Amino acid sequence: MDDPLTPQEEQSAQAAELVLGLLDGVERAAALRLQLSDPAFADQVRGWEARLAPLHGQWDAVTPHDAVWDAVAARIGDPATDRTALRRWRAGAIASGALAAGLAMLLLVRTDVPQPPADAAPMAIAQMVGTADNGPLVSARYDPAATRMVVRMAGLTPGALSPELWIIPAGGAPVSLGGLAHLGTMVVPLSDTQRQLLVEGATLAVTLEPAEGMPHAAPSSAPVAAGKISIL
Repeated sequence: MDDPLTPQEEQSAQAAELVLGLLDGVERAAALRLQLSDPAFADQVRGWEARLAPLHGQWDAVTPHDAVWDAVAARIGDPATDRTALRRWRAGAIASGALAAGLAMLLLVRTDVPQPPADAAPMAIAQMVGTADNGPLVSARYDPAATRMVVRMAGLTPGALSPELWIIPAGGAPVSLGGLAHLGTMVVPLSDTQRQLLVEGATLAVTLEPAEGMPHAAPSSAPVAAGKISIL
C-alpha cells in the first residue's frame, strides 16, 4: 500500500489542483477560502501559478469524459478503485512532482510553445470568493498585452440587480471597473487609470447594483465576493 500523503503534500496537491482547475463545487470553494485565510497556502498557490504560467492559454480547456477516468482506474489495476481514490492518486502524482516534471519536459520538447519574454509585463490575477457560504466564485486575470481583464463568474443566481466589478486600493475608495454578466467568461476593458490600480494586495470585489447608471460612482451594497490581487 502506498504511504499516505503528509499534510504538507496534501496541501501542495490541493494548491496545484486549484491552479489547474481540477477542483469544483464544494472542494473549489473550500480551497479558495483557504487561499484567503491561510498565507502559507496562498504562497503555494502563487508558486504553482508561476510554474504553470508558461502554459497558460496555449490550449483550449477540455473536460475529459467520465470514461477517461474509468479507463485510468482500470489501468491502475485495482477493480475496487473509485473516483475518490482516483482523485487521491492524481493528487499524489502532483504532490510528488510528476506533473511539474512532465510540464517541464513538455516545455523543453515542444519548441513551438511560445515562451514569455524576459521583460514581459507582470500578470495580475485574483480569486474572489463568495462572502456567504453559497456565494459566487469569481476569477479575474489581467492581460497586460491586451490591456483588458478576463473575468469568469460562477454560482451567481440571476436577479433584479446586476453584478458590478470594483477595485479597492489599500486605504482607498472603490473604483468601478464596469458591469458583469451573471454567469460565464467576459472581457472587461481597462483605462490607463484603472490599470494603475492593479497592484499587489489591492482588492477586487463584486457587488449587486441596479443596471441603470453603470458604472456607478460608489457601491450601494456589501460585496457578494471579494479577493486580493496577486502579481505574477
